[in-house]
Amino acid sequence: MKKLLFLVLGLFVGQAAGAQSAPEAKKLWSPYRITPRQGAQHLDLSGSGWELSYADQPVADLRQPRQGAFPTSVPNSVHWSLHKAGKLPHPYYARHSTKYRWVEEKAWYYKKSFDLPASPEGSYVFLCFDGVDYFSKVWVNDSLAGVHEGMFGGPSVEVSRLLKPGQKNEITVEVRAGNWGNRATDYENLPRTASGEFDYSKRTGFNPRASGRIIKPWVISGGSGGEAFFTVGMWQGVRLEIVPPIHLERPYLTTKSVSGRSAQLHLSAELFGRAHSLQKQLHPWNNTQLNHPNEKGTSFRPLADKLSVLVEFTFGGGTALTKEFPVTAYEGRIWLEEDLSLPDARLWQPNGLGEPNLYRVRLTLKQNGTPVDRIGFDYGIRTIERMPTAGPRIADRWENWQFIVNGRKLFVKGMNFTPQDILLDLPAERYRWTLEAARKMGVQLVRIWGGGLLETETFYKLCNELGLMVWQDFPIGNQDTPDYPQDIWEAQVVQNIVRLRNHPSLVVWNGGNEFNPYSSGNATSMGIIERNLDIFDKSRFYVRTTPDDGSMHAYPDMDPTWYNRSYRFEPWVSETGMHSIPEAGVFYETVDAKEFTGLGKMWDKSFGPSHPEFIHHFTEYGPGRVPRMLSRASHISDVTDPTIEAISEASQVGAGEFYQILSEKMQGNYPVTAGLMPWVFKRHWPVIAIQMMDWFGQAAAPYYFLKRTYEPTHVAVDLPRLLWKAGETIPLAVKVTHAGTNALPGTVSVSVWDDAFRPLWAKEVRLTASTGPSVTSASAGSFTIPPAYKDRFLFIVSELKDAAGKLVSRSVYFPRSLTKMDDKAFYDQYLAEPIAWPTLEKGPFLKPTVQKSATRLESRLLSMKKLDDTRSQLVVQVRNTGTTPAFMTRIDLTGVKRALVADDNYFWLAPGESRSLSADILWRETPAGNVQVVVSAWNAPEVTVPLDTKSVLIQSSAR
Repeated sequence: MKKLLFLVLGLFVGQAAGAQSAPEAKKLWSPYRITPRQGAQHLDLSGSGWELSYADQPVADLRQPRQGAFPTSVPNSVHWSLHKAGKLPHPYYARHSTKYRWVEEKAWYYKKSFDLPASPEGSYVFLCFDGVDYFSKVWVNDSLAGVHEGMFGGPSVEVSRLLKPGQKNEITVEVRAGNWGNRATDYENLPRTASGEFDYSKRTGFNPRASGRIIKPWVISGGSGGEAFFTVGMWQGVRLEIVPPIHLERPYLTTKSVSGRSAQLHLSAELFGRAHSLQKQLHPWNNTQLNHPNEKGTSFRPLADKLSVLVEFTFGGGTALTKEFPVTAYEGRIWLEEDLSLPDARLWQPNGLGEPNLYRVRLTLKQNGTPVDRIGFDYGIRTIERMPTAGPRIADRWENWQFIVNGRKLFVKGMNFTPQDILLDLPAERYRWTLEAARKMGVQLVRIWGGGLLETETFYKLCNELGLMVWQDFPIGNQDTPDYPQDIWEAQVVQNIVRLRNHPSLVVWNGGNEFNPYSSGNATSMGIIERNLDIFDKSRFYVRTTPDDGSMHAYPDMDPTWYNRSYRFEPWVSETGMHSIPEAGVFYETVDAKEFTGLGKMWDKSFGPSHPEFIHHFTEYGPGRVPRMLSRASHISDVTDPTIEAISEASQVGAGEFYQILSEKMQGNYPVTAGLMPWVFKRHWPVIAIQMMDWFGQAAAPYYFLKRTYEPTHVAVDLPRLLWKAGETIPLAVKVTHAGTNALPGTVSVSVWDDAFRPLWAKEVRLTASTGPSVTSASAGSFTIPPAYKDRFLFIVSELKDAAGKLVSRSVYFPRSLTKMDDKAFYDQYLAEPIAWPTLEKGPFLKPTVQKSATRLESRLLSMKKLDDTRSQLVVQVRNTGTTPAFMTRIDLTGVKRALVADDNYFWLAPGESRSLSADILWRETPAGNVQVVVSAWNAPEVTVPLDTKSVLIQSSAR
């Protein structure tokens, strides 16, 4: 009985170990974010000058010894701090992640000394942390300031009484992981199921899909695809804000309307009189009446000072608006509400619709004529409305998915985003590379997925600048949340609503990813989101989850031509995609090359145990992912025993074809379908997965296949299927999707070629694309496959030229004529319903077929310029000098670690055709040898052009 009692007590202690339980420590979670100040009011404590050490258990006294102290910088995770200090090898290489497992089991201590200038007497001084993962405790000059839970904002604490103005000061922060005392079983030790996957039902300890009281996204807490990692550390910045006794807080600017060139705006802001935010409570947590004053009413003591607020808008170096208004204020807190009229308003336009114009807004509080408090932020003027799409309503919950931005309808071309780095190394340079690549791809909306982050200020500022709209999920993914502490969850929710609501790029709030917001386990968490959006940001579209309300997720294994039939009444596609393998260089850098054998047997039970590093870098290694990726690759190359280069390329081109067709089908379904957000733009570490871009920043083939469909005007052949049998007739209808504000008259041509690039059939039709957003259809006739044309590819090329004969858009397809289609049972099933994509074990294989018909390329470097310390831009001219089309033409760099994003790649280049291509280069290292631009096609020898890289000097980084 005693043993049982001790066991129960031990379990209780273990379960409670994560919670902050010290009764003497002040709890620092608060819904009120302290607004960053300007100039001398703001002291940034981020950057270098920090010391990081650890202890096996939390220390009760800072004089207790700690271990392993070394210098580091903030923001950073502990993992990256250890690597950058040379303590541990790169966490993403080989299986080095196992060397970091102990990190989750230690209490980590960040310490920094800093000089504090003297501040005006009576000022408040707020120590503000914008993100600490996960449990934290803060000391200022050896005095405990309080404890905190939650990684998305806070702690914030008023510390004027603890500081020594004009002297050296010191802060120390204890940080513990969210799984403190509850670390999960090492997944590598789990048994495998009959399908070859790890049996996660046998994993004990912290469960990222049932995280209890821990409010942490599953992708950075050991969830699917990131089992090896559990983040901990000061992942966002630290600042001191010096604020006068009478001050402003949390301004909120909204655009009410735009009429002609004038914009009507509304400014709301809080004004505190000899009080501050952290003294306030959003509401009590016990049952009580919320506003029941006695006979005397509520006391208001006017401030004797003469107060005014000066509002200034600047644009392009000039003043666009100045307005100063008097304020009658009282002790405590009031709200200022002021309407503003901005003449000659420059609108913030999303990518493809115009310029993302930004104003700088500055608020200055004056006390008796003297400026005492300043707050500034960027703001974009835009209106967003929604209306029903054209299809039938087919569910109880049904939102309006046709977006109207600044009075203009559009089909929204989107992408899903996961975190830029699974261990939260998030410099501005990494964000810029990724987001600029998305903008160049034609992306207009990025969805920040609910298994990831409430994104950073850096991210949002870049989206503002680049004209990228943002759909922000709250960090609930694939789970019920009955144990979320309501006060901590509400603090996180409100802090981030207030932090993000002035960003013009933010257009959609979403409760989270692939979970049931209507379950009893999620009712409270959802109520907290919904009530606070109602209080703090009524201006944006809100959906409770995706998929729901007319949005759908689908990951089918089928001929992608089924998309506009299977999903013909879906207003919005929130997720869909196909796996592929990133370029071979990723694996040469991260995986033992001895494992690049037997890759055609990737789904055999024996493969995982004999390829531990390869499988370590494979997200969702399971029956729903591997076979369908390999089946598509089997149409491109023989994958029975491929090289890493061959399987990488084949899987990418197979996935690229899939993305091209699904995008054309869903865009062609407009106005029933009004938006598409494929999964996923970039991966958060180097893995095999669904992706347009690998973690190093290299754009893969799917990026370019999808990019071509995201152009403003796109011509597509509306193929009913990709597999045919000899003698069948292929109908060749075309659809032109057009986003322009004017109609576009032109000519559409469709040509059919055999697999030796001999022309078989061609036709032109005149067509005028209607004013966008529009889909204009026409028939170009049909083509009958010759009866003897079996187990061969066809090439179908469609081109749209404007009235002047300029090429506007080109699309290329490679349908197959297969003897497999002579099997009546297979044929009938394939035509009747979506079925799994067939594997071609004996061919035909696209690449070896194309290689038989050679052509020649020539290339020259037109220019090379430096963009910044790590990036250059090249312009390369490529010309096909042969008599055969060049197929899968592309440009790349050799001789250096790099990432490259070009205007186009994997494209068709007609005989005699010349193209000038721009390519951005991310230098991942200082070039040490012969760096060359390489231009190639599947059916042409490589052409190289040397680069002069003597001026490229790169500092070492996590890349």
